[in-house]
Amino acid sequence: MTILHIALSNLRQRKMKSIFIMLGLAIGIATIVSIYSVLETMKLEMTRQMTDYGANILITADRGELTFSYGGISIPGVLYDVEQLTTENLSAIDKIDSRPMIRAVVPKILGVIPVEGATVIIAGSDLKSEFLIKPWLRIVDFLSETKGTVNGDDSGSEMGGEKLNLNREDHTELELSKSEVILGSTVAYTLGLFPSNRIVLNGQEFVVKAILEKNGTAEDDQVMMNLQEAQELLGLPNEITTIELAADYTLGSEDELLKQIRTMLPNAKVTSLRKALLDRNEVLNRLSYFGFSVSFFILLAGMMAAGLGMTTAVHERTREIGVFRAIGFRKSVIQKIIFLEGIMLSLVGGLLGFTLGTFLARITIPMLSATAPSVAWRFDILGVSIALSLIIGTIASVYPAHQAANLDPSDALRFI
Repeated sequence: MTILHIALSNLRQRKMKSIFIMLGLAIGIATIVSIYSVLETMKLEMTRQMTDYGANILITADRGELTFSYGGISIPGVLYDVEQLTTENLSAIDKIDSRPMIRAVVPKILGVIPVEGATVIIAGSDLKSEFLIKPWLRIVDFLSETKGTVNGDDSGSEMGGEKLNLNREDHTELELSKSEVILGSTVAYTLGLFPSNRIVLNGQEFVVKAILEKNGTAEDDQVMMNLQEAQELLGLPNEITTIELAADYTLGSEDELLKQIRTMLPNAKVTSLRKALLDRNEVLNRLSYFGFSVSFFILLAGMMAAGLGMTTAVHERTREIGVFRAIGFRKSVIQKIIFLEGIMLSLVGGLLGFTLGTFLARITIPMLSATAPSVAWRFDILGVSIALSLIIGTIASVYPAHQAANLDPSDALRFI
């Protein structure tokens, strides 16, 4: 019989204690894995937002009660019926000294219209610029010019569209006529519409040009059209709800640009999305410090639980260890048995903790951000989890192994 067989036999004989030790280690590892995975995924999402999102400044009227969701960031101060911003404000932006820093200016008007018992949000803007500064928007169903439209007939409507890979070079295909609109995924699903179908808005008939891919942002609930047509449809000529700017901060100071915009538009609220992301990142960093501090104490408790469990097991096996010592087992062999038991429990605890932690992170991420990617099953984290569990299990085995190896055989054999 080898020491491996002896260790396995001991663990099987003391199933509840073994499970208790494994769970203590697994909970500690799962806490660290879940916190690390959630924080890394959120930071990755914020990094993607900071590098990919073209628009980084949002201008709204200096009053508001509703929330405007922009790429997963909630910006307060947007009203659908706001009246302070007009197209004349665009010329004011063109006059600032830091105008060369601004790569794109996208005016936008928002309004609500009842359609077939539901309420939809009308979003009018320059669609090419809109998609240019929001690269997360994707078209999943597109009506090509060669297919034409179906006049009042929904037959074959599901077959009337084609897939459009909306990369930046495809923006030329987003030319909408005065009677065409693009539907967000939620609007299309609610109204049961497809490309080539007709939709009536305020008594005017429009053709559905394309359907957006669902991405968890405000665009899912919008009917998108050209700015001028939206202004006429809502009865708000020349009025604007928001102005989105894409600025290149390598060409100048962000603070100076914001200052100049606020000076030119005193009645507007100017929000830096980049600063909002940085503030959010700072909050995540503080949460990570707190989370890892809590994880440290949970791991410490797990290590103490493992050490206590193994120490108790040594006391229960006094007679067995005495027999081993009496028949010639050296102290080093007794220590190896105890360490081997700790290692096997640590391996299982580390694997279980990694699985549980990743599973919890995959559940938590969608609750925190609709646009964040799913947590992947990463083998590097698995390796770190098992290594950390082995370290904790080995440390927890030191005292029990020392105690078992130094049992006096004559004292131990008194229990026989």
